[in-house]
Amino acid sequence: MAFVTSQYAAQFALRIIDNIQTYLEASTETALAAIDDTLDNFKDFRTPTPLVLNFPALFVSTGGSTLEQSDDDSYIIGTHEFFIDVAVDGKDTYTLQRTILKYVLAVDQVLRTADVSDLTGGVTSTIGKPVWEVTEHQFGILRERDTIYRLDARVVFVIQLLER
Repeated sequence: MAFVTSQYAAQFALRIIDNIQTYLEASTETALAAIDDTLDNFKDFRTPTPLVLNFPALFVSTGGSTLEQSDDDSYIIGTHEFFIDVAVDGKDTYTLQRTILKYVLAVDQVLRTADVSDLTGGVTSTIGKPVWEVTEHQFGILRERDTIYRLDARVVFVIQLLER
């Protein structure tokens, strides 16, 4: 049987990931400057951090979605997990550790101060306001190449919304 139309207009994580991306690109520079005015804004927002060559870098990806359909089939509650990966490099490991913490703090602050339209603007299938939170800060191991050190981190961001 061929696909005709969906019972739901739900977009799940598709629209949200673009909104998170746009919001972070527009807002992180101000947050970074408020934390430490010597920090550079992210130079790359579109390359997965394992592949990035321009630092500091930020990449948004989805970790998955948990969906719960209502008993009467009138809506779906979606809990969507996103990963905001951050990568920094430098020549001093002591300073680099503090630098990655500052970048993670900036991303966290930006996400926590978002409003509904920042995250769901353009999603017309929502019922009510979404809820969201930063649930984890994860840090990778220190890596070294030709006396340049690198650290990566991940901010885990979860947003839940009701869609029809």
